[in-house]
Amino acid sequence: MAKLNKTELAGYLTLLQSLQNQLHDLSKRCNLLDKTIKQSENHFFVFEVHIFAQRSLNLKGYITQLQDTYNGLHDVITKGLPEDLIKFECEHFVAQFQVLLQLVQGLEQGQAKLLYHSYSKPKEQIYQQLQKQYHYEHRLLTMISEQEDRLLATENDDKYYIKEKIAALKVRYQKCNTYTQHLEFKLDEIKDD
Repeated sequence: MAKLNKTELAGYLTLLQSLQNQLHDLSKRCNLLDKTIKQSENHFFVFEVHIFAQRSLNLKGYITQLQDTYNGLHDVITKGLPEDLIKFECEHFVAQFQVLLQLVQGLEQGQAKLLYHSYSKPKEQIYQQLQKQYHYEHRLLTMISEQEDRLLATENDDKYYIKEKIAALKVRYQKCNTYTQHLEFKLDEIKDD
């Protein structure tokens, strides 16, 4: 989990600017759609439940969540945190962006009814487990990063202990990630109502 060098950071900052521009464009499209779609229709907007943490009665609510994800991605990049953490935040942003873009495109083409879904109780339960897993993974990556920073700052006998702690955290992260993938596959297998 090496930190970013200046070239990698510059590349990520260029990517962030591109993502910000795309987010701004999608936000404008959502604002236009929010003005034309009846509130009763908005009530039924449901995305893949493991992507957005909160449901919203309008598209602006999803743009707000997407902006929050972007801000999190921006923070991990500008703080120079490890690439695993950047990858985690980036994948979450891309997943949210793609599903919101798909809905917007469907609405713009008049195919909104195809995009309204409801989810079964088992799918909701798996979703809740997945949310816990995502938060746990994020916490583990942050802990690993903090310990690696501590290792670099330490010049005494504690280095061996810190290395062992990092190795243990990485094992925990790997087990957690394996279980998360299992839940994601399980969620994909369950058909919508």
